[in-house]
Amino acid sequence: MKNLFISGLDKKDVSHFTSDIGLFLRKKMDKPFKKLCNCFTNAKIIRMECNTCLSDEEYYYQLNLEQISSYSYSLSKKKKVNNIVVERYPHLKKDESYIFVGNHTCPEDIEMMLNVIDRNTYLILGSLETLKYNPEAYLTWLNGMIVFDILKAKSRKDLFPKMERVLKTNSILIFPEGSHNYHPNKLINNIFDGPVNLAMKTGKKIVPISLVRDGKKRVSYIDVGNPIDVQSLYLNVKDYYPREEDNEKYRIKYISSYLRDKMATAVYHLIARHIDSIERSSYEDIKGYFIDNYVNDAFSKLSWQHDVFEAEYLTKKSREEQEYEEVVQTLSNLKLNKKVLVETSLDNREYVLKKIDLEKNDVVSNMRRKFYVMKQKKR
Repeated sequence: MKNLFISGLDKKDVSHFTSDIGLFLRKKMDKPFKKLCNCFTNAKIIRMECNTCLSDEEYYYQLNLEQISSYSYSLSKKKKVNNIVVERYPHLKKDESYIFVGNHTCPEDIEMMLNVIDRNTYLILGSLETLKYNPEAYLTWLNGMIVFDILKAKSRKDLFPKMERVLKTNSILIFPEGSHNYHPNKLINNIFDGPVNLAMKTGKKIVPISLVRDGKKRVSYIDVGNPIDVQSLYLNVKDYYPREEDNEKYRIKYISSYLRDKMATAVYHLIARHIDSIERSSYEDIKGYFIDNYVNDAFSKLSWQHDVFEAEYLTKKSREEQEYEEVVQTLSNLKLNKKVLVETSLDNREYVLKKIDLEKNDVVSNMRRKFYVMKQKKR
C-alpha cells in the first residue's frame, strides 16, 4: 500500500515541495522534534568532549589509533536501542544554514545523522521506494525532505533550485555517494559533484559527517568535521588531476576529491579505533561473506516492493573505472583459436576471472538476485 498524501512529493515543483510556513516551523520546533525522533528511533546519544578549536589535521594528529573497547562507553544493552557515539562535533554558528554531507554506509545512517545534527536539516532523498512504501517516510516528511528521481534528468535538474530555497533559512543533509557503500575496497565511494556545485553557488559551508556502524554491538560512531568554505579553499588541481588544466570544471572535481579524502580519513580513524579486526584466513570466501552480509542486512531492514535497485544503488564511476570495465568485458569475451593463441601468446583466461570478479562486486545484481529468490519463495 502506498503512503497517503506524500507519495507524489517528488513531482512537486520548487514553489510547492515545501512551504515558507513549513520551513519556519521546522526550524523553530527542531529541538522538541529531535527529542521526539530520539524516542521514536530509540536513540541513545553519547557526545564525547572534544576541543572544537582544533583543525581537522590537528585533531587526527593527536588521536591515538589503538582500539577502544565499546565497554568504555555507557552503552545501553537493550536490543532495540540504537547507541550513537558522537566523537566530534564542531562549533557551528547558531543561525547559519549548512550543507551537511554524509557517507552512506547502512540503512540506519539517515536517522542516526539527523538525530545528532543540531538544527533543522532537510533530507535529500533519492529513494522513491522509501517515499511511496516505507511508513517511516512520514517522520522524515515531518523533519523536512526533498525527494527526487535519480534516474530522471528533469528531476535531478529541479533538485538544485529546491536545495537553494531551503538553504536560505534551513540546512540540508545529502549523501553524495549516491547509494550505500558496499564496495570491497573503498572507504568512501566516488562522490557526485552536487554538494560542491551547490556550495560554490550559494556560499554555504559544507560540513562532512562520517559514520561507521558496529551492527553486532548495536553502536554507531560518528565524526562531524569542521565546516569547509569551498569558495576560499585553495588547492592545486595537479594533486588530483596531474594531466588536466586548472579550469572551473576541474576545480569542482578536485574539491569533490578533497571532500572525499576528508570523509575517508574520518572513516579510517573510526574503523581503526572501534571495529574489531578480522583475519582473511578465517574465511573460505571472505568477499562472499561480506556480500551475503550486506544483502541480508538490507533486506532485513528495508521492505522492497519492486525491482528498483538500478536507482537505489546507483554509484559514480570514474573514467578510469569505466575504461577498465570495458577492457575486461571485451577481452573476456574473445573467442581465440589455437593458431591465434600460439602467434599472439594472448591468454584471455585472466580477463574471464576479472569479469567474474566484477560481476561478484556488482551491488545491483546481488540485490536483484536476492529479491527474485525471495519473490519466488513467496509463490
